Amino acid sequence: MKTVVKILVGVIVAIALGIGGFKLMQKIEHDYMVEVVKSEEVREIIEERLISYDTRALTEEGAIRSYSIDSSSIRRNPMGGISFTVHVNNDSGLYVFYTINKDSNTKKIVLEGGGNSSRFENLITKDTRE
Repeated sequence: MKTVVKILVGVIVAIALGIGGFKLMQKIEHDYMVEVVKSEEVREIIEERLISYDTRALTEEGAIRSYSIDSSSIRRNPMGGISFTVHVNNDSGLYVFYTINKDSNTKKIVLEGGGNSSRFENLITKDTRE
């Protein structure tokens, strides 16, 4: 009976260690993605893209006055890279989402795709009509 209990405890400990190791690896990967998304290189990509929508972006005269990266939206994209959302003007309804990846030749981070909310689209098209 004691050997059965020892084997059972051993199996449970092995499973717990496996699950714990898996969770730890997920956390390490997520922390790395957060570090990449909050890097200077990605900040430049975001600001460059926002300025392409509104030439007066990130100034008092522009429709886009500020932005913040939604840390809870940072995820590994199944097609490769990292996906995340940027909220504009501290409004969760005004957002742009991006997918970034590392270029295999230059090793630089590049924008691979994204989109925006309809409210954001209305904001920038209204501003360009004026």
